[in-house]
Amino acid sequence: MAQPTASNPSYELCMMRHGIAVPRGTTAFANDADRPLTPKGRQRLKEIGHGLARLAYAPQWVLSSPLVRARETASLVAEALDVNCPLDCSEALSPGGSLDALLELLARHPQRSRVLVVGHETDLSEMAAQLIGASRQARLGFKKGGACLIRFDRVPPRPPGELRWWLTPRILRALAKA
Repeated sequence: MAQPTASNPSYELCMMRHGIAVPRGTTAFANDADRPLTPKGRQRLKEIGHGLARLAYAPQWVLSSPLVRARETASLVAEALDVNCPLDCSEALSPGGSLDALLELLARHPQRSRVLVVGHETDLSEMAAQLIGASRQARLGFKKGGACLIRFDRVPPRPPGELRWWLTPRILRALAKA
């Protein structure tokens, strides 16, 4: 992959799975879309956000699934990163979302070349695999709060990108304490 220059800019897409949420089937949250993060999930995401900050990751835009647990994740991580950037929701990141729809949305905002997206499994695994040129069946698997960074040598991003890192929540939390 070519190194970025003024005439050949780079694009960084950080993909993250939402944090630990209230279990499915919990009476108070019969609708899956309404399940919030647990207190443990919230605390871990703050640590994960600080771990991302240690990696000097500073998004220009945070984009989330509209489901409560993903929106909460996006907000907590953006706060931990101490970034002042737009935080929006997109159906493209909902369960069953479309990579094509996500790429179309990103293409409409070429000035935002460092983007954090928060979504759900198995969609994120499939999207990440396609973005790095692997098959959808590669199943790269995101743990809750896990993240990866994919770099593209063009704006807007188009596959294949280069996987720069793939970190578990445990590693991200450890970075926060290092």
